[in-house]
Amino acid sequence: MTETYFTKDNVQFNVEVKDWEDAIYKSVGLLRKNGLVTENYATEVVNNVKKYGPYIVLSPGIAIPHTRPENGALKVGMSLLTLKTPVYFKDISAPVKIMISFSATDNEKHLEIIKIIVKIVENGLIDKISSITSLADLNNLIGDDLS
Repeated sequence: MTETYFTKDNVQFNVEVKDWEDAIYKSVGLLRKNGLVTENYATEVVNNVKKYGPYIVLSPGIAIPHTRPENGALKVGMSLLTLKTPVYFKDISAPVKIMISFSATDNEKHLEIIKIIVKIVENGLIDKISSITSLADLNNLIGDDLS
């Protein structure tokens, strides 16, 4: 892998959250801190989950908080949070341990991010990532599996 997707600016490990809403706000908060989304982006994600159901839960153990570009995306980017205590979404039996939030400015620019997320799921990395506590270990694991 020639590119590092995760840095100290867009990753937090072992984050304490109260519930799924708090997990979304904290995960999207990294996008906001890095100037990728507006202040309203996380609220849009939460409102959409309440309205449409847990569409952001991609696979057991992982959620991908995101919303439409017009809901506050400023630039393309992503963040990753591992949760100290997994959270449950309504009507989903498996708890979520990893949050990979992303923003996209159109319907195509985020495809590279989607490829990374799909590889994480396909390669069975959710449990490994959920127990990692080092940025170097995270990038080594994902880099080895994405190359």
